[in-house]
Amino acid sequence: MEKRFTEEEVRGIAGECREFEHVINAMGYGYSMLNVSEAGFARRCPDCVHWLGGSCRIFRSELGQWQG
Repeated sequence: MEKRFTEEEVRGIAGECREFEHVINAMGYGYSMLNVSEAGFARRCPDCVHWLGGSCRIFRSELGQWQG
């Protein structure tokens, strides 16, 4: 079962992540094909292709810094 993380954690870590790729963009449709604006998306780890239910290597290493 996926652990619940705070919005502050998933947005903060995604905001700094160089590997972040939104799943919509990765699907090859692009944001305009789905009639949505890229600017309308907040960068959140669960929306990234690397998320894998919270097991992302980058997320895990950064989470330690966020939690103290």
